[in-house]
Amino acid sequence: MDPGASRRWTRHCVAVGALFLVVAVLVMSRAGGTATAGAVGTWALLAGAAMAAGACVWRSLAFTGRSRWAWALLAAGLLTWGFAQFTWLARRWVPGVPEVLAQRGVEDIGLAGLGLLIPAALLTMPRAAQPLANRVRSVLDGLLIASSLVLLAWIFVMDDLAAGAHGPRFYLTLFFPLADVVIATMVAYMLPLRRDRRGFGADLTFVCAGLIAFAVADAGHVYLHLVHDFGGGPIVHLGWLAGYALITMGALRPRVADDAPLDLPPGVWSTAVMMPYLTVIAALGASVMLQLQTGHVPTFVGFTRSFLILLLIGRQLLTQLENRALTRGLETRVADRTAELYAREQHFHALIRHSSDVITVIDSSGVIRYQSESMQRVFGYPAAVFLGRRYTDLVDAEVAMRLAQAMRQVAARPFASVTLEVVHTHQDGRKRPSEAIITNLVDDPHVAGFVLNTRDISDRMELQEQLVHEAYHDSLTQLANRALFRERTAATLESGATATVLHLDMDGFKRVNDSLGHLAGDQLLVRLADRLRGCLREEDLVARFGADEFGVLLTGDDGAEEVARRILGDLDAPIMLGARQIHVRASIGLAGTDLLEESADTHGDRAEQLMRNADLAMHHAKAVGGGVFAPYRPRMRDGLVERLELESELRAALENGELRLHYQPTVDLETSRVIGFEALVRWPHPTRGMISPLDFIPIAEATGLIVPLGRWVLREACCQAVEWSAAAGGRPLKMSVNVSVRQFDRADLAETVAGVLAETGMPADRLCLEMTESVLMTDTEANLEQLVRLKGLGLTLAIDDFGTGYSSLAYLRRFPVDTLKIDRSFVERLGVIADDTALTDTIVRLGRSLGMATVAEGIEEFGQLAVLREMGCGFAQGYYFSRPVPADEAGRLFLEGAHTPA
Repeated sequence: MDPGASRRWTRHCVAVGALFLVVAVLVMSRAGGTATAGAVGTWALLAGAAMAAGACVWRSLAFTGRSRWAWALLAAGLLTWGFAQFTWLARRWVPGVPEVLAQRGVEDIGLAGLGLLIPAALLTMPRAAQPLANRVRSVLDGLLIASSLVLLAWIFVMDDLAAGAHGPRFYLTLFFPLADVVIATMVAYMLPLRRDRRGFGADLTFVCAGLIAFAVADAGHVYLHLVHDFGGGPIVHLGWLAGYALITMGALRPRVADDAPLDLPPGVWSTAVMMPYLTVIAALGASVMLQLQTGHVPTFVGFTRSFLILLLIGRQLLTQLENRALTRGLETRVADRTAELYAREQHFHALIRHSSDVITVIDSSGVIRYQSESMQRVFGYPAAVFLGRRYTDLVDAEVAMRLAQAMRQVAARPFASVTLEVVHTHQDGRKRPSEAIITNLVDDPHVAGFVLNTRDISDRMELQEQLVHEAYHDSLTQLANRALFRERTAATLESGATATVLHLDMDGFKRVNDSLGHLAGDQLLVRLADRLRGCLREEDLVARFGADEFGVLLTGDDGAEEVARRILGDLDAPIMLGARQIHVRASIGLAGTDLLEESADTHGDRAEQLMRNADLAMHHAKAVGGGVFAPYRPRMRDGLVERLELESELRAALENGELRLHYQPTVDLETSRVIGFEALVRWPHPTRGMISPLDFIPIAEATGLIVPLGRWVLREACCQAVEWSAAAGGRPLKMSVNVSVRQFDRADLAETVAGVLAETGMPADRLCLEMTESVLMTDTEANLEQLVRLKGLGLTLAIDDFGTGYSSLAYLRRFPVDTLKIDRSFVERLGVIADDTALTDTIVRLGRSLGMATVAEGIEEFGQLAVLREMGCGFAQGYYFSRPVPADEAGRLFLEGAHTPA
């Protein structure tokens, strides 16, 4: 109970108790005489009834449904009973009672309160699940106890007193204590069943105590009525007032959400059940003794005894009805349980019959006592063949030995189990891999044997083998994959044998995919795999590493180079794909165990090193032109390490801002003035010195660092151009920036350029993006779309190193190019070789005819400059004018407006 609510209820109980004590003192002291005491008690009873009814109404407001109606009916019953008591006593103790209340019979309305409303309230209260028969039994038990007590009281107390008091009014007076006892019995039966977490429990205890107080007071009132002594009435009637006080306390008690059930000893329940019978036996025994002593039976005793017998008959009939209902319920439950058990048994048999497991029960002597019917479906044998025979006599000797060993293993431990895999023979002779689970249930009386759960795992083993094959083989060519190749190489090294690894890469395979499609490429790979198999011995291993790369593992000391020559020679023959002849070459790297380093810890590490050495040798063969083989040399690894270190340092340099831009001026040949610059990235390494772009730009291209590097160059060059132009009073400056093919692969190139222009404030028409001819030749449609989007920004596009690639006139017409930059290889021989002069002149004329500007690169002599001016070339770059210089020096060239040498 909440502590605050508990304190409030305690204060209310103290107040009610104090009022009761005040009235009790006034009545018992007879202050003012007996009449005054009787008047005080009478009015106090009316006030107590009203107070108890009000408390019950207040409690009903805390509930809904049946609980609210129950407390409301209890309030109505108490108020009616209190009003009846008041009218009964007011005629004697309260002077000036209204005439309507003074009439006899008005007090009979108490019958409705005590005999109808209060029992109805108790029966309405919700409680734990209880059949109607139990409620009727509680009423019958109350009547039995009350009637027996009345009969005992009549025999031993009232027989002499009530000699002349027979009549309706007398029996009506007896009704009230009788009703009190019946209702108190009902409450006593309800109380243990009422503790069901509904907030009731102690409140009903107070109600029960109040009704017992009513019964005592009513019994005293009947006694005073029989002896015609009403002087002690006010004191006796204090029992009614005590009852109202107790009921008020119970109704005011706060509602408890979780009343714990009453934990009564079994003897209490047994005594409670036998109490009605004990009181009846006592009453009937007393009546028999009275009859033996007096020789006759008083009318009241006879009627009461007959009434008790009728109540006993009714209770026995009720018990019989309950027993019959209980019997039918038990029979129904037994039938339902039997049907359920039968259904479960059938369900069990159906599961066993159609189970994928074969279930066998073997007793301790090794004889089969049960064999499931699934044996025939799984292994082809009828179940009856196995019953009564020894299991070890029916299987192969090896299987019998392993099963016997497993059974001995679990025999010492009840309910232990062991799992093993064996091979059973199907009836058709096929070998079926199986999994057997043996469980020791010898001590289980329902089994009394070893249980074998056997399942056919052939499909699982086949699937496992298939998964292993797929995990270690290429799905297209069915060759071994890299994982199996590595394991076989490691196993060969572990055995101590010498081995050589060949790493093959097909030259130009990408062109087949791009031109004929991936389906043709896959068909070509399958043909190549077949040819490789034909070039090798049975003990050699060939694997596909991925894409167009293959590996070959050779064992033994000699013949690796001969195998490589044989493979290259076999690949020289064309491969037919439909009506097309495809010629394929390969670059092969060879690596043997003789050049392995001793630092490798495990055979797996040595295998990885051997494969890596072959890969390095293959790249060396591809670098010299392809179509050849190259043995591994240690210096190849040194070059790779150098490249990896340079890549790592380049990444750090880009992140730390260590790169610098140099600028080479572009000169207008007509005016000899500097009109712009080409931004060129330089890397001043803190320990290596100035690293050539020819060394680190290819690394940036291969690793993808060229994308962030190109973005940085573009932003830095644009910022510098805006700064120089502003310092020169707004004189326009053309800034050229090289763009890589890898940058064109990015769909957001145009958005990146637009963002840099907006960030730096660089006018778009003063920016020139230079690209090589390879941009025009690869992924033509996508790059054309990129160029159109870039051109839409308003900038200039130039083809760098023009004349060294494979661009055609058709491409020049399709692509929105503004400038052709003549490669330095044509310029450096101007005036020396006539054909070169003619070719350069043709490029200048081609640019003029297409409306494009031409820029000559690599001018180092005045003679080259004179020839270019004579041809009509518009612009030039070269050491003759200036080398690429840092930003501050290039700024002075532009700001001073210096003319170049004429």
